[in-house]
Amino acid sequence: MSSYFKNLNIIDLISEKHAKLRKMVIETWVERGEERVSDTESYMIALVERNELTVAQIGRIIGISRQGAHKCAKGLIERGYIIIENKDVNSRDKILSLTEKGSRFCRETLILKEEFETNIINSIGEDKFKILKECLSENWFAK
Repeated sequence: MSSYFKNLNIIDLISEKHAKLRKMVIETWVERGEERVSDTESYMIALVERNELTVAQIGRIIGISRQGAHKCAKGLIERGYIIIENKDVNSRDKILSLTEKGSRFCRETLILKEEFETNIINSIGEDKFKILKECLSENWFAK
């Protein structure tokens, strides 16, 4: 372990590893001939895949302004990853949905994540990986 990582607290260690892994996934996606998607765009696509949400809801979850969320959504709409639709006939709320292109992004980046997960297992061993995954899956902040 490098001295840089040895001196980090757990929060910064997790943050560093998270940033590195997200960058590796997107860089591999681009190397395979796909267009670049920013971290925020990737996060927005992932949220839309899981739930029907409005742009404002996504902005709150991601922690960006409503205007920033609208700008990000607009770019994803223009590039064909998501569409925006009325929730129902009488509603002003507009929800985001994935297009086939957005669904393909989710499927293919999941495959990349699984490949990197295999690399992590090969690097640290299956037993340590299971322990790490269990620890990260626990609710650390339950009251």
